[in-house]
Amino acid sequence: MNERRYVELPNERGGIDRIAWYDSGGEGSPVLLIHGFAEFSCTWDELLGFLPENFRYIRIDVKGFGYSSKNDSGHLTLFDQAVCVAKFIRELDLQELTLIGHSMGGAIACLLLNYTDISERISKVVLIDPAGMFTDVPEFIATLALISPQNPLLRFASEDLLVYVVMSQAYFCEGKISQELLSEYAQVARLPGARECMISAARDFRIPNVPSFQADLQKHKLPALIIWGAEDRIIPLDDADKFRDCLVNSRLVVFPECGHSPQEEMPEETATLIADFLTDSTAPTLPVPSESVPVPPQTPAVLHIGQLRQLTESYKLKMRRLVDRWSFGTVFLLFFIKILQVCKKFGMRAEENGWRKATGIFLRNEYSKFVLSCFRLRFYRDAPIPDNFLTARQLLIGNLADYIRSHSQLHWSASPAKFRMGRKKIDFTDIAEAFYDKTGELLWIEMHFDGSRENFHLLTQEHIRDALRRMVINVNKLRVSECGDQSQVLAGRLRRWARRVPGYSYGARHELRSLVERLLTATFIHCELLPDDPETMLSRRLASPNLRKYRNPGWGLLNVIARFTPDFREADLWMQYHHVPVDGMPMQEILADLKNRWGCAGVLAYPAADSPAARPEILYAGNRLFRNRFFINFEPLLQLRRELNDKYATFMEGPATVAGMLIWGLSQHHFFRNCKMLFPVDSEPKSGNPAERELSLVFIRAGQYVDYDDPLDGFLNFQREFNRRLWHTRKGSSESYELLELYSMIHPVFYQIALRLMPESMGEFVGSMGLSILRDADIFISPLSDLQVNGFMTIGDLTHPTEDGKTAGAVSSCGTREQIRFYQEAMSDLAKNFRRYLAMP
Repeated sequence: MNERRYVELPNERGGIDRIAWYDSGGEGSPVLLIHGFAEFSCTWDELLGFLPENFRYIRIDVKGFGYSSKNDSGHLTLFDQAVCVAKFIRELDLQELTLIGHSMGGAIACLLLNYTDISERISKVVLIDPAGMFTDVPEFIATLALISPQNPLLRFASEDLLVYVVMSQAYFCEGKISQELLSEYAQVARLPGARECMISAARDFRIPNVPSFQADLQKHKLPALIIWGAEDRIIPLDDADKFRDCLVNSRLVVFPECGHSPQEEMPEETATLIADFLTDSTAPTLPVPSESVPVPPQTPAVLHIGQLRQLTESYKLKMRRLVDRWSFGTVFLLFFIKILQVCKKFGMRAEENGWRKATGIFLRNEYSKFVLSCFRLRFYRDAPIPDNFLTARQLLIGNLADYIRSHSQLHWSASPAKFRMGRKKIDFTDIAEAFYDKTGELLWIEMHFDGSRENFHLLTQEHIRDALRRMVINVNKLRVSECGDQSQVLAGRLRRWARRVPGYSYGARHELRSLVERLLTATFIHCELLPDDPETMLSRRLASPNLRKYRNPGWGLLNVIARFTPDFREADLWMQYHHVPVDGMPMQEILADLKNRWGCAGVLAYPAADSPAARPEILYAGNRLFRNRFFINFEPLLQLRRELNDKYATFMEGPATVAGMLIWGLSQHHFFRNCKMLFPVDSEPKSGNPAERELSLVFIRAGQYVDYDDPLDGFLNFQREFNRRLWHTRKGSSESYELLELYSMIHPVFYQIALRLMPESMGEFVGSMGLSILRDADIFISPLSDLQVNGFMTIGDLTHPTEDGKTAGAVSSCGTREQIRFYQEAMSDLAKNFRRYLAMP
């Protein structure tokens, strides 16, 4: 967010409204963004990153919200807000102005058109799920106006919980709620008067005379773009048609699988529409698909909510859709699935989410853990910059311990059981600092116990050091022997030692056993110092850590490698996560929140394509598996994606997704042509806890859609089918979602038997290779399950800056040495030649 500014505007009661606003600067035409109810200017932050830079973007916190004054809570009607914003426009003397308003901000934008001197300054209008057409205040907003225990504004003392409840109403997929955005909203909700202003504004959240409001809108011929989320639970989609009918020169676009806040939930897609609208000098018209693609005349250009509901309600589960290639094994497994469906109808239910159980069975190995990076952190926060390695380590570990302690999502560890791993909540957030020699031998461990809890009363420091020495000895023995399940063996040895070691009273022995368990579930961290030479430093900063050498020997969720710059001004963190308790997207969101809270010295640019630092990296991952990391310029692919969406979004029943393009593009390579792909997606939580996120999977064989006579048609058909599977999986109504739910009902031993006896048949149901994308991750190092026999690939930010002023994405793959070579070959080729794949000029 740009620097916050303030302007003081006189109101009609002789007082002053102090309005916060933000200005991107520049000489381009101004664009004024007006936020919605219970929001402020941060709602536009992610959207702005995708908009063209040749405009001047001005964001305003309307009075009573954000950082604007909250001393006039009795005058927060939509008309009061319009009067204040009109004064703001005059004060800044904005001309040739484009208005963008969301929800309440959309109603304010419409009311501004009634001021003659303001309407003369306005050239275009963008309305995102605007308010104004309803006669009765929406139910959720009305609830916020009540003075009763039902009102979340009065019920929840925690601002974080309050904001989550409000945001969950605005989002279709709660899994997309950003921890960073939630924290910003919560911070504003703590300001004096914030709740009172929201209650007051909720009471007046409507236009008293809707017919007059509609008649006024019909007078205006300005180009208007109306964007709506098909799953808006606050303002019904019927209102979108009313706005389109009133604004004669308007275009309506409805996003499927999107709630009340498209600018937050689908920022890139929303920005693409707005960018095209801003740069188009003509009235908005719907894109016409190319004649080369047969689009049925009855196919609607815009998906209405009724059509989407009909699509879901008319969809019938057919588990045979999971199978492309039949064999005796697939027939047997499908028959078994049918039996489970019958059991489900008679009331048999799983005790846990299907995906969570699957991780405990197939993602319990060391190479199944995933890694996320976070560069250039100001780890010392408000403290002075440290001047030595010891102080830097202490500051980092202290701040990291505080952060982990304050985030319950990190209070997990794996928990071993027969045939699988489970997960359990932990009561202590201890950090174990590990010190190694150059060969990877563990020298000693220094414990940083959870300072918020009572620790040990009967154990002396010598007892604790003795336990740490015992752990070091056993870790090194297991490292040399390359034991398959090192954590399990280590736990057994330490527990036996704690039971048998002489010289302890009953109480002290009990504490000793507790110490062993805390060592096994602690966060491990290893600190390094980067080299002084700048060229060597960049290579070292981007080099993936050897996590077979620096591993968490227990079952703790986190294993951290911290690298300090020689001046101790910055630290890079490589966070390895045990996949059984958590998933990548929530952890990336937490990592982004950590960067926001601690501060960041800037973006660490990737090396230029021809730089030695950009050479592919290969590390041994154990069990004859390797990890590969390389950089790819995705700009040609992303440019082609924009072209495809402009022309064929209707035919594809949604956008051409990056994941879809990559999956289909990989199928052009001979190795991947017959592989079935697994792609993880967030799905709607069906548990009682709305904050509990669920992951599900999409399975698809892209080779089925390769059409050598008309490759473009083949891709469009694939993307359409992929979009349909994404939609139904996120809604919890797809075959793959049902499959995970059914699998969670059976004992883990069945998986092991089926995997050994029918590996190809299991791969037909759950995919033989996988792809995962975390678009905000700097570097996302790939895990590998026991099911994906053809490897797994992960990608982070696709448009990360490089040293030569271009962009690139970091790609990581895990598999055999031959497989990772194929991944690199296929990705390098498809990024450059996807247009050739489609036979497009």
